[in-house]
Amino acid sequence: MASVFLSYSREDVTRAEALATSLERLGHDVWWDRRLEGGSRFSHEIEEALKRSDAVLVLWSRASVQSAWVIDEASEGRDTGRLVPVVIDDSKPPLGFRQYQAIDLSAWKGRPDAKAVKQVHQALAAKAGASPDSGPPVATASRGRDYRPFAIAGTALVFVALASLIYWLASPTAQADPGAYRLRLGAFSTLSQDVPQTVLDALRDELLTALGTDSAIVTTTNQQDGKAGSGFALNASVRKVEDVLSFTVHVVNERTGASVWSETLDRPAAPVNLAPRQVAVSVSQVLRCGLGGAARHGKPMPDDTLSIYFSFCEEYWADTMGREGNPSRALDLARRLTNAAPDFSRAWSGLGQVALWATRGNRLVDAEAIRAEAKSAAERALKLDKESTQAYEVLTALQPPFAHAGREELHLKSVSLRPSDCGCEYVSYAAFLRRVGRNLEAVDASKRAHDMIPLSADVNSGWAESLFVAGRPDEASRVVADVLKLWPENADLREMLVRTAFWTRRYEEALASLADIGTLASQREREALSSALKAHRSGSAAAMASAAKTLQQLPQNGTDNGPLIITALAALGADQEALSLAARRVESDGPRALSVLFEPSLAAARRTPQFEQIADRFGLSEYWRESRNLPNFCSQDSPPAICSRL
Repeated sequence: MASVFLSYSREDVTRAEALATSLERLGHDVWWDRRLEGGSRFSHEIEEALKRSDAVLVLWSRASVQSAWVIDEASEGRDTGRLVPVVIDDSKPPLGFRQYQAIDLSAWKGRPDAKAVKQVHQALAAKAGASPDSGPPVATASRGRDYRPFAIAGTALVFVALASLIYWLASPTAQADPGAYRLRLGAFSTLSQDVPQTVLDALRDELLTALGTDSAIVTTTNQQDGKAGSGFALNASVRKVEDVLSFTVHVVNERTGASVWSETLDRPAAPVNLAPRQVAVSVSQVLRCGLGGAARHGKPMPDDTLSIYFSFCEEYWADTMGREGNPSRALDLARRLTNAAPDFSRAWSGLGQVALWATRGNRLVDAEAIRAEAKSAAERALKLDKESTQAYEVLTALQPPFAHAGREELHLKSVSLRPSDCGCEYVSYAAFLRRVGRNLEAVDASKRAHDMIPLSADVNSGWAESLFVAGRPDEASRVVADVLKLWPENADLREMLVRTAFWTRRYEEALASLADIGTLASQREREALSSALKAHRSGSAAAMASAAKTLQQLPQNGTDNGPLIITALAALGADQEALSLAARRVESDGPRALSVLFEPSLAAARRTPQFEQIADRFGLSEYWRESRNLPNFCSQDSPPAICSRL
């Protein structure tokens, strides 16, 4: 087929990745950032890739039409007769390119068998002088994007990780058994007359959407696929019992007829459009873990082993399934899985992950012994698969709490490898970046995780958090609003609306969230925070002092809304009290409590000697100074004095 240079803006990376993956499955070779080595060689390598390619595939969008890099690359394709233009939104190509007929992918949902993808395939084959129906091709694709030579390391590695995924999917090992990860949405039936057909239709559509970003699972609704027995089928039924819809799902190996996973999920029947969406998110997460992990194993897995793995995945994602997880059961399942499949890297990395989970707050286990088991399991996983992102996550968690440089080194290894089925490595790295004051970079890492699992409440919560702190409240609010449509009871997001109001000044939205009984733990907290919001809105020094005093009288027992209270105290001018509480939280909760120190409300507190003492005490100053990765506040006008010491 064709060697393809793929030019696009980094804002369109999700669409570019999906298209590149689809084209590689059709035999084209796509070149992008994975082959860039850094420094001054970027321009040279891009130029060489352009020269080598049969076709220059340009994705026109609102972002790319403003990109000098994309326009330059498109010009090279146009002037040499190799241009294949595609539009991915409602924008027009820039002047000089509008006379070329562009293929419309603006409505494309990521389906590899879509008609528009076939049109792109045919156009690329024509540029290479090959028949679209000829055998597997040799293809090359590159990332023409709005590249900046001094881009942050975290962002660059995100794109390297994307390229790694495409490379791996194209490798012979990954494609050893394509049927192992083909999923057919089979029979969807209703067992109650009062369940409308729209519920089943919505469940099917939402599953297609939720799985559409997983490159390791090919999802189809073609009922003819089942006759070939080439993969797995997901069958579902739903019945209504009083005011509850009960969904039962089965995953069947169509080659053997064995059921490898079955589960029932109950959701409120009203509103009628919400239950199938929530079930689709829950089920898709287990499918990503189960089938996606099995596909990445590179060889068929026996049904009984796969059934254990699905049970492990369900326990691992228990919160997504709507129930509290059982770490002891997850650990037992992981051990059984490693016994059944000792050559399965994901079994060992999963063992490491849930072993760490099992030690948290559990006095009935030997924490040191289990942590040693977690370390050994992660190392075993890496011997089996040197690109095991989950194994690096385990090793990161085993680092000393405030060894920030060591933790980041492992995070960077994790995000530079083949992405996992859940994008968890990006979630973890984004959390790390927030804890060391680098929220601008955390936005990019969180967005990458969102692109992989767009309907996850937790992933969206992290993305919104980074956007709020990075000074992009409008985008953050849209993310929160979209998630609350799907998960209206999510207390974490409602708490976020309250906390961020102290710098976004969106008081009414925050007060409405406070009125929700599920937002905070106690009536006393809600009343104190409501008074704090109103005092902050009034600007009255006396009112703010009074509200701060009330907040200080709240009990601090380690399970309350500490970060929210810290934010409120700082916003009300009680900087010393806010920092004192923050230090106590870090002592009790570890590094995860550091992120509150970098919120806009603590801008004045960061100018105090007390903040510098906290930064020194918990390893932040040493990390900033030695890594040269300074916190975002050091790039602002009139930065705090601590920045001059770094």
